Formats: sequence, C-alpha cells, structure tokens
Amino acid sequence: MTVNEVPGNEAALSDNSINQNSGEHAAGDQISGDRSLVSESPVNPAAGDQSVAAAQHRQASGANAGRAALALFAAIAAWLVPGLGHLLLGRWGRALVFFCAVAGLVVSGYLLRGNVFPPHSGDPFGTLGFLADAGAGVFYYSSRFFEAAGPDVSRAAGDYGTRFIAAAGVVNLLAVLDTIEISTGRRG
Repeated sequence: MTVNEVPGNEAALSDNSINQNSGEHAAGDQISGDRSLVSESPVNPAAGDQSVAAAQHRQASGANAGRAALALFAAIAAWLVPGLGHLLLGRWGRALVFFCAVAGLVVSGYLLRGNVFPPHSGDPFGTLGFLADAGAGVFYYSSRFFEAAGPDVSRAAGDYGTRFIAAAGVVNLLAVLDTIEISTGRRG
C-alpha cells in the first residue's frame, strides 16, 4: 500500500509531497496531475517493472546472507579469543577493552584459586557454572596451566576467584552478542 492508497491521507499528500527517490521537493509543493514520481518509485511495484523489484530483492537477500556468514564467523572468533571478533570488524578499541577485561578477570580468578567447573556435572548449578566459565573461550581451556594446585574455595578468596572466572565468561558472551549486532548492521 502506497502513501496515495492510505485512506484519509489525500490532504496531507497534497500539502507536503516528497519525492521518495531523491527528496527534491520541499514541504508545500503539490503534485498536480503528474503521477510520474509515484510510478517511478520502486515502492510501488504495481506501477513499475516487477523485474526491478525482484532484482532488488535478490540483491538484498544476497547481502543478508553475506552478513549472516560474517556474523557467524565473527561470533565464533569472538568467543574463542575475547576481542578477536571486534578486531576482525575493525573495532580496535573495543577489541582491546574486551580482551583486557576478560583476561584480567580470568587471571585474577585463577590467582585467587577459584573453581573452574567441569563440563559434566549432575548439578544444575554446576552446569550453569560450566556455561559461564566456558564463555571465556580459550581462557577456560588454559585453566589447567594456571590452576596446577587446584581450586581452594575453603577461603573467601577462592570463592571470589570462582565468581571472577564466571564473570569473565559472561563478559565475553556479551562481547560475542555485541559482535553479532555490529556485523549484522543493527548497531554502528
């Protein structure tokens, strides 16, 4: 449905006509019997060529498929190495901030001897802990190098370390979502 077909919109159209293609007409111009502006618009496919609308649709769907592939690749890269997705998209500052934030939280958590949850847990909270920890990407798998002595949650520091490691995973998952938003064009 075009602007002309909206009921009760005739007066508004005659007072403020706008060329949708170039925006050359200012407010107050009137279209007096000349319907060429409406018929040239790709918004009105009934008056225009159907093949033009179909070609634009194919081009838009091809661009969307390319963006979806880029978003998937950037999201996987952002999860594996914190900040890498932003780095691939040319967002150097964000990449550095996310990498430093996740690395700082993870290393602090390891040094405080926090618990890193294993993949297989019979406890629902253990599964949530694993998902939060695994969100840190490569840092989750490098935990065995840092935690040679194992976790020590008998002290408050070990409990804080567990929270730091989980928070790092959540921050990295938020970075992954930010990467997807940027790569799909929803965010600038």
